Parts: sequence; C-alpha cells; structure tokens
Amino acid sequence: MKEKKIGLIYAFIALFLWGIHGVAGRYLAIENVNMLFVAAVRFFIGTSLFFIFLFFKKNLTFNFKEKFKLVLAISIIGITGNSLLYHISLKYLSGTLVMIFENLSPIFVILFSFLVDKEKPTLFEIIAFLLSFLGIIIIVLGKEHFLDLKENFYLGIFWGILTGMSFGFYVYLSSKLVSPLRNKPDRIINFLFKIFLISSITVSPIIFFSSNKPTKLQHWFWILEMGIFQSGLAYIFWNYALSYLPVNSTSILFIFTILFTTINEIIFLKLKLNIFLIIGGGLIILSGYLISKNLKNSEGKR
Repeated sequence: MKEKKIGLIYAFIALFLWGIHGVAGRYLAIENVNMLFVAAVRFFIGTSLFFIFLFFKKNLTFNFKEKFKLVLAISIIGITGNSLLYHISLKYLSGTLVMIFENLSPIFVILFSFLVDKEKPTLFEIIAFLLSFLGIIIIVLGKEHFLDLKENFYLGIFWGILTGMSFGFYVYLSSKLVSPLRNKPDRIINFLFKIFLISSITVSPIIFFSSNKPTKLQHWFWILEMGIFQSGLAYIFWNYALSYLPVNSTSILFIFTILFTTINEIIFLKLKLNIFLIIGGGLIILSGYLISKNLKNSEGKR
C-alpha cells in the first residue's frame, strides 16, 4: 500500500507538470516566439537533465547498440515528430484542445496494433474509436464558438490530430521497449537519455537557423521551465511511478493532464469554455478512458 501511495504521488507530480506546458507553450505561441525553436531547446535541456540525473546515480551507460532500431524509431517519430507537431499545434489551438487531441493516442495505438501486429480490435475498442471520431466532428462544427481561434482553426485541428497520431506511435513503440524493464526505472531513463540525445542532434539546425527567437526574459523563463520540468523531471517522475503502479491504471491517470491544462489556461490565459469543447473533448477523453479501462480488465482476467 505504501508503494502504491508513493507511485501515485510521483504520477500526479508528473501529470501536474505536464499540465503546465500546454499553457506555457500557448503563451509563447501568442507572443509569436518560434515554436520549433522552443521544441528544439527543450530537447537539449531535457537531455542535459537526464545526463546529470544518471551521472549522479552512477547509472549512465553509452551502449547505443542495444535496441538501436527501436530507439531510433521512437526518437525520430515518437519524440521528435510528436514534439514538433505539438508545438506547431499550439500556434493555432489552445493548450487544452491540443492536449485533448493528444489523448487520441489510444485510438492510434489500436490502429498500429492492427496494422503491424494483426491484432483485431474488440467491439469495445471500435465503440471507443467511433466516440473519438464523433468528438472531433463536434469540435470541428463548433469553430464559430472558439472566438480567439477562428484563424487557421481547421489547420490547427489537422496538426492536432497528427500530434495524437505521433504520440500513439510513441506509446506503441515505447511499450515494446519498456515492458521488459517495468521495475527498472533507471534503465528506462537511460533509454530516454539516448532517445532525447538523438532528438537533440536531429533538431539542432533549428536552433541556429530559426527566426523569431525569444526576445524577453519571460520567454526564456518559460522555455527553461518547460525544458527542466516537463522535458526532464516529469519523465523521471512518470517512469518511477510506473515502477510502483500497474501501467494500465497509470495510463488512465494521464487524462488528468487535460484537467490541469484547462484549469491553468482558464486562470492564466482566460480560456473560455464552450459546449462544443466540453462535449467533443469529453467524448475523446471518454474513448481513451474506456480503452485503458478495458485493457486493465483484460489484463486482470489473465
């Protein structure tokens, strides 16, 4: 019981931290800071933090041959791709909407499992897919009610869906990497260090050649905050939480990132909720919850 409480504390710290970065990112987007530059700097900060953490724990290894193809795929598509798409989406959509679209990831995990592993979706999963699709339609139909997001609204939805798809790719592949290491969080963080290092190298040209770089102290403060707390510490807390809690139960908790993002965005960026956001977003969140809950029940019966 004590270990479960520790795991929940670690999980909620990570979720709270991830609930901030949508708001911070949206603020930087409104300030016209180059969001690709923000994403690139975050990778370097996160990589540095993983290095320092592993160095002081004396668990740092540089064996890049171990599962290299899987690590490379996760890095290029699952981490780099998802981060760039996430930050682009914040130019057009609120942090809450982007987090909602990112929670489409369970649907894409099912799709990848079907296409790659030939796992047929259950009736439960098909219903969840239809709910999420309906949620997207409702949000699209509500364009006129998103008063501050009318310009390029549909383009933002396009990027948001790709964000959910790329995150689903990350979840799908990282589960193959993490499953054998469930009770070895330091080894998982070693893999994260390698993944982020590859991502940092991949996006490094953006840092040197991008325009609209930060010009204010507040800009740099929030970029540093996102790099240290969301790209670094949140991942560390989350992986330690996974070592104490069942993975499927923990995945359900990920929905709290939307709640934390929405609360912060209402307080700091004056986000105005509307019926289309509430119903459409609620359906997408429900679909992810149902899939995670169904997976948990399936595991329990084995």
